[in-house]
Amino acid sequence: MAEKQIEIELKLRIDPKHVSRLKQAAVLREVKEGRRLQTTHLVSIYHDTPKLSLAGKGLAIRVRQIGTQGWEQTVKATNGLREALPERHEWTVALEDGELDLERFTDKDVKKLLNKFAKKKNITRIFESDLNRSAVDLTYRDATIEMAIDQGVVRAGDGEVPISEVEFELKQGHPAALFDLALELQRTVPLLLSMRSKASRGRDLHLGRKTSFYKSDAIELTDEMSAETAFRGVLAQGLRMILGNEQCVRQDLHVEGCHQMRIGMRRLRVAFNLFKKNLPNGEAVLLRRLLKTCSKGLDGLRDWDVFLGETLPMVAERFPGHDGVIELRKAAEKQREKALATAREMLDSPEYGQFLLTLGAWASYSRWASGASAVQMKAMAAPVSEMAVPLLERAYKRVTKRGDDVGSLSTPQLHALRLEVKQMRYGTEFFGTVYGAKKVKKFRSRLTEMQEILGQLQDAAVAEARLLALSSQLSKNGMVAVGLISGWFGARADHKLEGLGDAMAKFADQKTFWK
Repeated sequence: MAEKQIEIELKLRIDPKHVSRLKQAAVLREVKEGRRLQTTHLVSIYHDTPKLSLAGKGLAIRVRQIGTQGWEQTVKATNGLREALPERHEWTVALEDGELDLERFTDKDVKKLLNKFAKKKNITRIFESDLNRSAVDLTYRDATIEMAIDQGVVRAGDGEVPISEVEFELKQGHPAALFDLALELQRTVPLLLSMRSKASRGRDLHLGRKTSFYKSDAIELTDEMSAETAFRGVLAQGLRMILGNEQCVRQDLHVEGCHQMRIGMRRLRVAFNLFKKNLPNGEAVLLRRLLKTCSKGLDGLRDWDVFLGETLPMVAERFPGHDGVIELRKAAEKQREKALATAREMLDSPEYGQFLLTLGAWASYSRWASGASAVQMKAMAAPVSEMAVPLLERAYKRVTKRGDDVGSLSTPQLHALRLEVKQMRYGTEFFGTVYGAKKVKKFRSRLTEMQEILGQLQDAAVAEARLLALSSQLSKNGMVAVGLISGWFGARADHKLEGLGDAMAKFADQKTFWK
């Protein structure tokens, strides 16, 4: 093995009960070409400063025992991120024993990194992984790929977490082969895209970090950035928001996790709408369909979270101790449990797995370009500012036209206006950094004001529909509570509609930031 390499790998989660199915998959039998899986026991000890300063610089230092073959030490440094495909520089040298010895590296690049970030630092053992790896080289189309199935644990202090994952490392060829092979295998075995390394799990254990919801930062775009780069940046943001909040939904840890996961999906739906004309049909249509299906799986859970966490407490405050309100809460909690089960079913569905892998491919390289016309290719290669102006202008016209007389709009029409406002706001967030924060701030604040009012009106409409579905389960007292809430919603809606008219007028009168 050469001391210096570039590592590009695709990481997938797999339930341990499906590992034997994966090993017997017909696709693998074809691409192994007679080669057999070789299983090795690996113990990897990760080193850093107690406060993980090296990890903060994108460095990882590892000492590994490879079965009975001996020891090696490795330094990895982030080289960039194709979002779902971590790309790292990697340096590995043999060791006589398990003692870290950074002086054994001879490559000038790694020595420069270590001198800059590790010299005179208190580098010590932080955590370890202990696993069995079954690996084999695959020949898939024009690529050579190493597949490794890892089963074991990561330990730090008194804590440990299980590991069950598959890694596809590109040895030769194009990254597309990694995703294509994974998608083929996924038809037989449930595989889910992962963006968490063993090292990140170990660092969380070391620091005692608990799973929390993930809220994404704004995307930073520049004038010179191509439309394609901007588009992939938006896809990457959505992917991070989905994967970063998935465990919150699976384990029912934070209601905000479901909310942020849905926001990630909504932003993606807006992105595909904004860029629709510049994307070829085919996989773009598939992604939109999968996105819609997966979003629906979270709708019920979010609706009941809003009702139980925001709406009902406001009503209960006005009618403290009301038997019907108490009964209504219990019935709503049962419905939330059913909605949570539906959301978890979606996360375990083939559609969700296919969606994550396909989206990961689109965010990681120019997969969208397959089947694109010359006009579409030219548009996506142009500066994002050229694309932003007509997209923002169309979105603005749709909002102002639909909101011309908000007082006369029906509930479905208000919902349609809310969707237009939301698309305008997300479009403003996508492209806003191209024009500067000051120009965008006021415009976005007025959009946000409208979106909040419309969102509250929509929450009221959804809550009433959900309450109507509960009617058959409620006693007379419960139905009285439904009536109280409906009356409260009606009065509140009238008040909000007055505010919406003023907010719409302020929005329509302001200057647009892209002109």
